[in-house]
Amino acid sequence: MPSSGNERKRRFHSRTHALEALEGISLNGKTIGITGTTSGIGVETARALVLKGAHIVMMNRNLTESEKQKRRFIEEKPSAQIDIVECDLNSLASVKKAAQVYLQNEWPLHGLILNAGVMGPSNKMTSDGFEAHFGINHVAHFIILQTLLPVLRSSAPSRLVVVSSALANYTCVKPNSPMEKKLEVLCPTDTSRMYLHYYNSSKMCNMLTAFKVHRDEYSNGISTYSVHPGSGVRTDLHRDRENALTKLVNYISTPITKDSSQGAATSVYCVAHQEVKEASGRYWESCWDDEKTLDKKVARDEELQDALWKKTEELIEEWERKNGVRM
Repeated sequence: MPSSGNERKRRFHSRTHALEALEGISLNGKTIGITGTTSGIGVETARALVLKGAHIVMMNRNLTESEKQKRRFIEEKPSAQIDIVECDLNSLASVKKAAQVYLQNEWPLHGLILNAGVMGPSNKMTSDGFEAHFGINHVAHFIILQTLLPVLRSSAPSRLVVVSSALANYTCVKPNSPMEKKLEVLCPTDTSRMYLHYYNSSKMCNMLTAFKVHRDEYSNGISTYSVHPGSGVRTDLHRDRENALTKLVNYISTPITKDSSQGAATSVYCVAHQEVKEASGRYWESCWDDEKTLDKKVARDEELQDALWKKTEELIEEWERKNGVRM
């Protein structure tokens, strides 16, 4: 079950910016790894943590853009500590190499934010043959998490933030269906359905994984948070589908949606704020834990959490055998 934490009063909301959520906090001496920091929420997440003194390790596919972001951060904070690790979530070989690079550098890991994601990418399959949303949003991040869990333990107290989505509530997983059927929905083998179906399922995979890590690792000093950035955050998540219509919708919706800094607020709040240290294993939105809208029958199904974890391990092992990767 989620930990109760101390009694808290709500101080932040949907319009809170990332730096506002960290007011009065120093992260000097803390190392935080983040995926997907070259655009949108990831940039603002990394920026806020850098400005508060954290050493950040950016795990990104685009090294050129990563270097640009690093220079921008250093312009704001000349003493910034920033490292870049190449990590292409479309390729499990790249992901495994990135995780090994992290280990080889012997960096501690006080916080890990699994932030990157895709929605409706132009390539429907990853380079390894996984449906793109499942492969990138879940399997690739699973490898990073599984590899770096020992570092999170040794750096405890530490925190894991998994960026999910409220759309995880709209999967086609039926609570009363057999486990095999549930896993068929969550671990698709084809791309015949509308892309939102796959996105929603991948975000439920993120949520199930976060809740299992809480069950397994809270006693080891790792606090875990499943985060929804907020409805209508203006990012380039669905950049592959951007056209004149989506640009117009973004412009019109600006007064009622979050910008990237507001979208990043919950991630930085959960990874760094002292008042939520013990509030592990919960679902968060707008810097608050509220499960009124959560599909609890699916997300809180511990047997499904365990089954997904095992299934993902099996899929990775199968990929390793096919590609001659040392286990």
